[in-house]
Amino acid sequence: MTIKHFRGMLIGYILLIISVSSIPGNSIPRFILLSWDKLLHLVEYSILGYLAVNSFRAISKNQVIVIIISCLGFACFDELWQSLIPGRFSSGLDIIADGIGIIIGIIFGLRLIINK
Repeated sequence: MTIKHFRGMLIGYILLIISVSSIPGNSIPRFILLSWDKLLHLVEYSILGYLAVNSFRAISKNQVIVIIISCLGFACFDELWQSLIPGRFSSGLDIIADGIGIIIGIIFGLRLIINK
């Protein structure tokens, strides 16, 4: 895939996260999986980190730091956004799970870039 494809998927994925975060709490069906909330956050933000790191041609240590900070900033924005939606709330633990997911996604993406 090209850089343009990854950037397009990154933008689409960010819009998907915001869309899902905009669903009121009473409209979300209760599944057993939702009790694994932190695992879902980890997977969700691993994908974000992976797409973000693959949106660059060559990656430097400084760019990785900027990607981590940008993705964490988005995670904070997402939690703030959720707090404004009826029936939803924000959690610092969600941001921690998001951060771990971001780093896992970036590491996975970097390993694929290096092995090309």
